Amino acid sequence: MSLDNRNTSAQYKRAEQLKRWEESEMNKKLSGAPKSPSSRRIKFSSGCIFLAACVAGDKEEVEWLLKNGADIDTANVDGLTALHQRCLTKQE
Repeated sequence: MSLDNRNTSAQYKRAEQLKRWEESEMNKKLSGAPKSPSSRRIKFSSGCIFLAACVAGDKEEVEWLLKNGADIDTANVDGLTALHQRCLTKQE
């Protein structure tokens, strides 16, 4: 599976996961009332943002994250770090 297909698949799975959560009984119990999509507040760790910036090739963001303590050993759902992803991208 190519890196683009993997990223698209991960985004689709995450969107489905968020949709299921919004409709879940647990979410309704915790929130008391259904929330509008515009009020969602999802926060990602600096390591996750670092992975995304590396995959996107955003050098400025990567440098900023490294200077601010991003965990370079953060792995994606497949267990790949940013270094693994970069090596795979160079081979394709």
